[in-house]
Amino acid sequence: MENLKIEISADKLKAFLIINTEVNDLDLELADIEKVLAEENISYGINKTKIKTILDKDKYPNKTLIAEGKAPTPGKDGKLIYHFEEKKKQAGTLRKDGTMDFHSLDLINNVRKGEKIVTKVEAEAGKPGINIKGQKVAPPKMKNPKLPRSKNAVKKDNSLYSAVDGQIVREFQKIVIKDVYTVNGDVDLSTGNINFVGSVKINGNVKEGFKIEADGDIEIAGNAGACELKSTGNILIKKGFVGRNKGTASAEGDFYARFIENASVEANNVRVYEAIMHSNIKAKDSIKVTEGKGLIVGGKIISRNLIEANLIGSSLATKTLIEIGMMPKVKQRLKEAKEEQEKIIDNLNKVQKSIEMLESMQEKGITLPADKKELLTKVKRASLQLTVEKKKLGKEIKELTDEINNSPAAVVKVKDCIFSGVQILTSHDKKIILNKLLGCKFKEENKEIRQISD
Repeated sequence: MENLKIEISADKLKAFLIINTEVNDLDLELADIEKVLAEENISYGINKTKIKTILDKDKYPNKTLIAEGKAPTPGKDGKLIYHFEEKKKQAGTLRKDGTMDFHSLDLINNVRKGEKIVTKVEAEAGKPGINIKGQKVAPPKMKNPKLPRSKNAVKKDNSLYSAVDGQIVREFQKIVIKDVYTVNGDVDLSTGNINFVGSVKINGNVKEGFKIEADGDIEIAGNAGACELKSTGNILIKKGFVGRNKGTASAEGDFYARFIENASVEANNVRVYEAIMHSNIKAKDSIKVTEGKGLIVGGKIISRNLIEANLIGSSLATKTLIEIGMMPKVKQRLKEAKEEQEKIIDNLNKVQKSIEMLESMQEKGITLPADKKELLTKVKRASLQLTVEKKKLGKEIKELTDEINNSPAAVVKVKDCIFSGVQILTSHDKKIILNKLLGCKFKEENKEIRQISD
């Protein structure tokens, strides 16, 4: 019919009836509209109520929506959830008191082995629709990103997990877990303090006032100033450790340096090439300064099994303490245990007096009131607990004492010379060197420090 036509939207979800309203005395019937719809193959979503309304009007509208399909329901895009935040460069971190700590920049993203680092959430498909011609309309395709490429990470199900302890970084679209944290320069205000779950390598110096903590080795290519170093592995300082009486280093493994000056070091073994000067050194096993000059002078040097050097002390009779045969931590714990034991014995005596007093009243036929009966029960319970603690501490004190008394035959070895002013100490004796001695050894025999021959 020339005066009727159908206009279809581009997505085929809507059909409009177009009526030529300029024609006079136009008389439309339902069959006319159904015919043009059929000619356009429109079969779905026809609004018959609206068509009847059009036909009932005295004046026909020019354009009316008479059929509408069902649009597809969009799904949800897939996404990647990163379980870490990328650190941003900052001037420092805010302390609780509101001041700024310029040494702590918080730049390292630490991650532990087995820790989840990325999770993929799968895309959710949408629901299809149907157009006015009865044809299925597919929902839009949703984005479904893949897990990123990675190094030192493992894929399990829809997640990435760290395969090592280390630092997590994003290199373009790749996730990398680095088990060694490397600083290509100095540790200073540009890097801040370092707290890392792997090993740390510094290709420069560590400036004064900074701190490095590593669950692994620490390697410093240059000097270490008055800083704090803490490692669960070894510490290597290729040049010197100049502590200025503030620098400290603690290694569960071994400590190596060219020289140590005015610093405190604690490790399993300590190996120094040139000299240990005016420092406090503690070793669970041994201390050796036998390369280069091989000098120990000033400070306090403590080792369980061996202290060996070319030179100990100086011609100026510098006070130098050399202690062998026991570890300070054992000695300190023994002291603490004895103090705890004294307190327990004191409390036990007080509790026992209370028990004796209350039981004496009962023996005299005095009926204890309810509060006194409750007190007696409590003090008896306390007495039992204190007795158990006393026994436990007594056993620990014996073990610690035996450990001190039964230490292996610790030795002080001097290759070249030991000077006056040096004091050699064990748990039972002290020997003051009064005159310079050449090429000698010292050890404890029968609780007395003696010079021995090879």
